[in-house]
Formats: sequence, C-alpha cells, structure tokens
Amino acid sequence: ARSFPMPSILMLLLALASFSVCFAQDPNLHIYLAYGQSNMSGQGDVTDADRVQDPRFLVLRAAKHSNQNVGEFYPAAPPMGHSQSKVGIVDIFGRKMVKELPDSIKVAVANVAIGGQSIDLFDKDRNAAYVQNAKNKNDTWWIQYLDEYGGDLYKRLVEIGKIAKEKGVIKGFLFHQGEADYQMNDWPKRVKKVYDDLIKDLGLDSTKVPILVGELATTAAGGDLGWRNSAVAEAASLIPNGHLISAEGCPALKEPSYTLHFTRAGYETFGKRYAEKMLELLSRDLLRSDGKTAGSVIPY
Repeated sequence: ARSFPMPSILMLLLALASFSVCFAQDPNLHIYLAYGQSNMSGQGDVTDADRVQDPRFLVLRAAKHSNQNVGEFYPAAPPMGHSQSKVGIVDIFGRKMVKELPDSIKVAVANVAIGGQSIDLFDKDRNAAYVQNAKNKNDTWWIQYLDEYGGDLYKRLVEIGKIAKEKGVIKGFLFHQGEADYQMNDWPKRVKKVYDDLIKDLGLDSTKVPILVGELATTAAGGDLGWRNSAVAEAASLIPNGHLISAEGCPALKEPSYTLHFTRAGYETFGKRYAEKMLELLSRDLLRSDGKTAGSVIPY
C-alpha cells in the first residue's frame, strides 16, 4: 500500500473541510428573495432595536455598500437593501419569522428594491430599454442605487438566487411594487412574467416557492393609489402560488407631495402579515395544529 507523508494528508483534510464549508447546502437556512420599489426598500424610521442583531436572522447582501460583499451572509440590520434603505417589510418579516420558527432554523432575506421604479426594471426583456429611456429623460437620481445592484436588478436577483440555492433553500418571494405603474393596464401580467422568469431561470418548483404580493397603501388610510389594489389582487390571482397580503389598517405616511409610503407602525403590521402568511404556508410541515413548533426536522 502506498503511504502519504503526514503534511500531505493534513493538507487534503483541510481542503475537504474547506470544500464542505463553501459548498454545503443547509436545509435549515430559509432564504427569501424580496423585490419591488420604495415600500419594499423601506422608508420607516430606524430605531436602536432594529440594529440589535439576532444570530438567526440574516441578510444575504444583494447591494454593494457598508463594506460588505455581495453574495455573502451577515447579521440582519438596516439598511437591508441599497445603501439608503431604512426599515421596511423585510426587517419586520425576518424578525417575526425567527420568533415563530424552531430555533434550529435561520432566516435570510435578500432585498433588491429601488423607489419609484416600474416593474419593467425587473423584467429581463425590458430593463435595458427602461434604463436607457430614463437616462434619455435625465431621470437618473436612482441610478446610483442601480449601480449598487450591479446595474441589472433581474440579473442580480438570479445571481443571488443561485447562491441562495447553494447555501440554503429558497422558500419564497416577497414583492411590493406598483405605485409607479398605476397607469399600466397590463401590470398584473408583467408581475407574473417576472415571477415566472425567476422560477425558470433559478430552476425552482413554483408549487413550493410562493410569491407574497402586498397591497398599496389603502384609500381608507389616505393612500393616493389605494384604488389600484384591485390590480394588485389580480396580479396575485394570476400566479397559482401567489398570495395577497392586505394593507388594511396599516397607517400611511402623509408627505408633502403624496401619500404612498407606510408609517413605521404601518410597516410593523404589514411585515408581520407577510410573515404570518408565510408561516401559514409552511404550517403543514413546521407547525402542529395547536400552533406550537413541531420540531427541527425540515422535510424538504
């Protein structure tokens, strides 16, 4: 039998250990891909409590800032999206999820969102023309955030999604967008197309990976575009695994020129509703009928 010098064996073992750390897939790491415009980016005031880290709540960094590397996991704290994001849906969602799920499960969110932009910015077949048209009109205030996402939001979502699949399990998409497209009659179909493209390009099973679609600030709360929630409901209904998240009772922020964003309290309620819907969808596998955690074994 051939013998190997001790240093060679040691180097081989170290190499194997390094390989397992870099490429092992953890079924107990649940990852959510979030995308949309300003309400998904987050407009709520940041508190000291938001900066308190929970070792089970992570951000899968999708934008280049804060001396953090795109595609790596960090303890979650605002900004979760681009560099000027505040607190929004994903911050509240993640904290609610880890509170309710078994201790063995970690939750990570990747947030790709820019305020004031159309669904076309997320469409792989339309985004290049959309960006060029904005530049032609000198509508460029948001390009700095696009650059943080690598210049192509759809491409970044796919890049991050592939990393998510290697490291954990993509459990769902979180979506909030539509204010910019209030005059777009086929907006629901365009929302479905982006979701369908992501499912295909990431090789996901749409029956296992839902999309949660949130309503716009309601008319009752003073939202300027609450009347568009019929289109939001249509978008959710067009996707077999689409689920509408109600914004009823979520306070809206009255700003000088418009009322489109939620208040901090609004995000608190809204983000928890996203989480509650996701927990409901996971309940057949993770929760007993009495609502208590069923254990740490994840069946898929």
